[in-house]
Amino acid sequence: MTSSTEQITSPPNLAGIIRKDDVYTKGTGSYAASYVPWARIAQLLHEHAPGWDFHLRPAEGGGQIHKAPDGTGYVLAYFDSSDGCTTSAFPFPCMDHRNNPIPFDKISARVLTDTHRRALCAAAAFHFSLGYELWAKQELEDAKAEPAPAATSKPQKPAKDHPEDEGTKAVSDVMKAGMKAIRGASTLQQLEAVGQRLVARHNDGDLTDEEQQALLQLMLDRETELTAKN
Repeated sequence: MTSSTEQITSPPNLAGIIRKDDVYTKGTGSYAASYVPWARIAQLLHEHAPGWDFHLRPAEGGGQIHKAPDGTGYVLAYFDSSDGCTTSAFPFPCMDHRNNPIPFDKISARVLTDTHRRALCAAAAFHFSLGYELWAKQELEDAKAEPAPAATSKPQKPAKDHPEDEGTKAVSDVMKAGMKAIRGASTLQQLEAVGQRLVARHNDGDLTDEEQQALLQLMLDRETELTAKN
């Protein structure tokens, strides 16, 4: 922690601060990614990097959204310190729920505020290494600082007389049930509940990684259909 008489010259390295208890998993959206809520990232910056503040660099002509050559929008995020130090700008795109860039003239106030929060988290990882473990897909330190257990494979179903046939049939049944549930969801709330159940089945070893990805893509397509109806 920097004292009041010590000049701030560069962002502190906050690698390793994130704990497993800080991490959540999205049941729907772009491939059920792990994430840390933006409010937690902000709180950790306030605690471990006092004096540093987050900003979006204004665009030419006003506003905070910059226009890319292809006509989509992005922001330039940066931090500055109470001693006048400023980081480099970190570009971050304005994206929809499928992580596709949004056309400049379609960017709403909600898109801007969502982009601001997401850019905060990404820029914190870039400049402070805060939460870099998620981006690097490394195992996080346990909340109680206990040694991490050795990596183990996902539990498999007990072998029977014909393990390959039985395993294939069991996984295929779960896959079929998941497809039916996704197509039968008539609201976004129902679709989210289906997604949470599929994540649990994947964690239990009932779905392979390939099947999980296929079902998540099907969920994204169904989410688009339901959104278009509203």
